[in-house]
Amino acid sequence: MELDDSDRRILRAIQAQPDITMRELGEVTGLSHSPCWRRLQRLQSEKAVSARQFVIDPAEVGFEILVMCFVKITHHKRERLKAFEDAVEHVPEIMQCYSLSGEYDYVLQVIAASVKDYEATIKNAIVELPNVQSVNTSFTLKRVKHSLMVPV
Repeated sequence: MELDDSDRRILRAIQAQPDITMRELGEVTGLSHSPCWRRLQRLQSEKAVSARQFVIDPAEVGFEILVMCFVKITHHKRERLKAFEDAVEHVPEIMQCYSLSGEYDYVLQVIAASVKDYEATIKNAIVELPNVQSVNTSFTLKRVKHSLMVPV
């Protein structure tokens, strides 16, 4: 996707102030209301921008454990990888899933209220995902940086 300076100003503004009005966005970006609205619609339709959403801090609502699970898959056939990826969508404790290069096939970001709850998630959900060969777990100790700001 090609971004010009106006697109980048829009993206910076909506990241910094997600509840900005179209009038305010126009003032910040130097564009009038209609071009601003059209550009934002295009950015959304091209999936550069997703719908507005509140971000909840898991720790503040009782999920004090954040774990990185490194997963190896049994066989690297397209249908087996797809089955795993589709099944991940149905485990609410898995917040993020990334396909990797290197020793492991996937990394899962998993939240839990306690170590006991995480153990239940591992035993009842993660090792039951299709084609899981092994899981290596690393518990996070503290969050050093967490940003949703993309440097456009």
